[in-house]
Amino acid sequence: MLRLLTLRKRRAADIRQLHEALENDLSPRQRRRAEVLLLYAAGVDAVTIARLMDIHINTVYADRRAFERQGVNCVYQRLRGGAPARITPTQREAMVRLAETAPGEVGLPYGRWSLSKLREYLLSHRVIPAISREHLRRVLKKRGCTFAMSNAS
Repeated sequence: MLRLLTLRKRRAADIRQLHEALENDLSPRQRRRAEVLLLYAAGVDAVTIARLMDIHINTVYADRRAFERQGVNCVYQRLRGGAPARITPTQREAMVRLAETAPGEVGLPYGRWSLSKLREYLLSHRVIPAISREHLRRVLKKRGCTFAMSNAS
């Protein structure tokens, strides 16, 4: 099934800019987008472009729509990777430092931290605004953190 999509006329300046873009250091996604647009400018249909580049047809259409909206600048846009981080690097460091500190050193009667106790302490002392136990576990694991035990253990 062919999808009809009317796009702006191919201009020589756009084609020249796309060729120049390919000479620059581009990410794989940016390079693919420039190549798709150049193939489109050469008159190749979307199905053939998808087959040639081993990509999904919807990717070809998305690249063409982006070109229609933004012109050649669509090639240089970086892909945003998910939601913005809610925990700053400073907060992460404070979490790790606290986890590696024995609970007795901060005035708590525990021999060692559990995820629940550590999370409760972090929230009550406003080190971080919110965090789940699972996310706390992943953050600590990623930093190679081991839970501190008291000297009595």
